[in-house]
Amino acid sequence: MSTVQTLQTVSSPKSTPWLPPELVEQIIFELWVKPQSPGERSTLFKTLCRVTHTWLGLFLRVALRDVHISCPLSAHDFLRLLPERVISQGEADVFTAEATSLLSKLCRSITFHVEGGDLLTSADGSERAIKLYSQNDAAPTAISTVLYMISTFAYLPQLRHVALKYSDWGYSDLFDQLRLAVFPEQVTHLSLHYSFSMPAHVPVAVYLKSLYSRHQPPHFTIPTLRHLSLDGVPTEFAADMLQICTQLETLEITNPTRLYVLAPLPKTVRTLVLRMPGPTLHREQMHWWMLIAAIEGKLLDPDLGGRIVVRAGTPDPVVWTDTKRFCKKFGVELVYERDE
Repeated sequence: MSTVQTLQTVSSPKSTPWLPPELVEQIIFELWVKPQSPGERSTLFKTLCRVTHTWLGLFLRVALRDVHISCPLSAHDFLRLLPERVISQGEADVFTAEATSLLSKLCRSITFHVEGGDLLTSADGSERAIKLYSQNDAAPTAISTVLYMISTFAYLPQLRHVALKYSDWGYSDLFDQLRLAVFPEQVTHLSLHYSFSMPAHVPVAVYLKSLYSRHQPPHFTIPTLRHLSLDGVPTEFAADMLQICTQLETLEITNPTRLYVLAPLPKTVRTLVLRMPGPTLHREQMHWWMLIAAIEGKLLDPDLGGRIVVRAGTPDPVVWTDTKRFCKKFGVELVYERDE
């Protein structure tokens, strides 16, 4: 039986549930946290809402615990669930009131999806243009608006993690438009992810990284952040973020290069996590870290020690042993964790 047929059978008024709610909620959770495009997530949202009332209730708990804002319209819908907006709109229906209550009690993470320019049609098919800069784009503006509302009115007390996922964008929007200038103080983890949707964009991405220049120290800081995760960004971007996150304890970078740019890290940073997706960690990949130059530049304070955690596939044994021995000479512990 196909998935569609299964969902139709479940949604039939004559059918009786054969799965316990705990298992259904786990199934929904696995579907919801799976990486997918904003379009795919929107389709999943609509599908799960139409199965049965039981599925709808369980799905709301999952979707409001880990919120995904995939477009300006979904940001508008999300803001409607905040108490201040509900009050201003007059008497709320039972569904909205229940969703507002669940959001306040359960929401622990919000992920913003920001897609780049318009789709372009060519002889080889459609692809999305890269957007370098936009002062009035609705998608990144939604980031500022939602964070402002949560912070100003002290909403969502359980919120701990905010993630921004830029697709086919340049690297300056976050700084030029001060997207994080008003930030909820209850949030301790921030993730920034930049990606490009088409293989043809990869050379452009490399070029954009090479052009990136450091920004002036910002007029704001986020002292409540403790964990910063970066993926797909230039090392200089990471250095700029360290000026904002003044009390950071853990810095995580995926596919890092030229770590000497970050030296010395703020004294509050005691753990540096280097993520290298893939089954093996090659000598050349470790070379691009330029870790020896970074350690010699006091990447981590030798008086305070610190840890460098490498989450990767199987590393080159010779290079790993030599690197670990070198780090130990400078009071830095090098730890390997397999990245599944």
